[in-house]
Amino acid sequence: MNEIVFFNPGDAIASGHDFNEAMRSAEIFHRDQKQNELMIVKEINGETYAIFNAADAKQDATSANRYHISKRL
Repeated sequence: MNEIVFFNPGDAIASGHDFNEAMRSAEIFHRDQKQNELMIVKEINGETYAIFNAADAKQDATSANRYHISKRL
């Protein structure tokens, strides 16, 4: 089953259409910052992958978009 999370799109660290590119960006950011768990997520009705700090997840859809989790770092 796919886990759905909510994020404000403006909180994205990076985004793009290629998962491998998103993965590289997330690994670099995570190696340099080492703050929180990162999530690579994909838009529910789109092809864009985005990277977010897991701590930025919202509890409801108010002013947030729905995403499927693709990978956690």
